[in-house]
Amino acid sequence: MVELAVAQRQMDGWYVAYADALTAADLQQTVDFEFIGGGRGRMTRGDILLHVVNHTTYHRGHVADMLYALHVAPPTTDLPVFLRDASDCR
Repeated sequence: MVELAVAQRQMDGWYVAYADALTAADLQQTVDFEFIGGGRGRMTRGDILLHVVNHTTYHRGHVADMLYALHVAPPTTDLPVFLRDASDCR
């Protein structure tokens, strides 16, 4: 578990450093790619970064929905609520 957390922090750091280094022109650069399931795609670097961020959000919501279906209360997935609960703002 510790190794996974370390690897995740390293990957997060890579994304932050990468995004910080991009210029406005870099963000508009188009990247051609092939989807994992086949077929060609094209997105800007900025759209790819937005997809990476939103992709995680999608999965978090999906897992929360599955837990609700099992009558299990999932952890907080709403950022403002999480931040409130993690601070002294109660």
